[in-house]
Amino acid sequence: MERPISRKVSELMERMLLKERIPSSLLLYGPSGVGKTTGALIFSKALLCRNPNPWACGECTSCRYMDRFIKNLREENYEEISVYGEVAGKKVLLYLAGEHPDFMVLVPSPRNIRIDQIRELKEFAFRKPALSEKKVALIDDAHLMNRESANALLKVLEEPPEDTHLILVSEGKESLLPTILSRTVQIEFPPLEEEEFYKLLGEENRDLYELSGGSLTLARAIKEKPEILKIAEDILSSDPERLFLALQEADKLEDKKLLIYILEEKIKKSLLRGDLGYDKFELAMERLREISTALDRGLKLSLALLNLHILLEERS
Repeated sequence: MERPISRKVSELMERMLLKERIPSSLLLYGPSGVGKTTGALIFSKALLCRNPNPWACGECTSCRYMDRFIKNLREENYEEISVYGEVAGKKVLLYLAGEHPDFMVLVPSPRNIRIDQIRELKEFAFRKPALSEKKVALIDDAHLMNRESANALLKVLEEPPEDTHLILVSEGKESLLPTILSRTVQIEFPPLEEEEFYKLLGEENRDLYELSGGSLTLARAIKEKPEILKIAEDILSSDPERLFLALQEADKLEDKKLLIYILEEKIKKSLLRGDLGYDKFELAMERLREISTALDRGLKLSLALLNLHILLEERS
């Protein structure tokens, strides 16, 4: 029997299912990689199950459809579950859906959730369920709604249909409108505890736990790309040769944002160890935020990281 990743969140959701007191709108929030989307999918499956116990039975038609959808999502078979439309003469992704007629997922396309996607959700919300007793619409990365789409969503949240549940997933609450927050029941997903983290990762690695902040997604990304970790270490080293080679490799990276994240975490550790003063720490973090923002504008990463290295090496 499946459960959301976090034990505490799992127990809370189970109590909701047992008492059959499910809010019409939920917000699942927390840092990246702690099981928010996984929890949302499993909870959705339970809500749609034709034989709840309280979690999904795994055998009914609804569960089989949901299992196939989740499998396609995890294996990144997006074409199998993508529904497209036309906006301003262009083919655009509207939402993700599998065989289950009472379930849909909105995802950013390409960088935000557009108002035409919210219109699709609204149309879905006011249809009658076709297979299950309920319908579920999931909005992943809800913090990427623009103001227009967020305001459009409010109309659904204000008068939600009785047979429809909306589940928003977000890395934080700060970028969501206060009016959206006030109309959702919020569940925080904390970073994974060490024991849970090691079990899911398949190894006990405290350095990786600390570096990832308990995020399984980040830990796996770092583990799969050890060359990025080495580049970060070399950029922060005092060896000119290691620095020179690392800067060259940085420009070739596809996942430059992961390098920025690792540098941020390593600089934080330097502060905690007392190897770096707070004033310089603040300057370095500000510099990294500027670099991260400018990457999409074609920033020459090696030059920016060289300036960061010089800043850290300067005498206070």
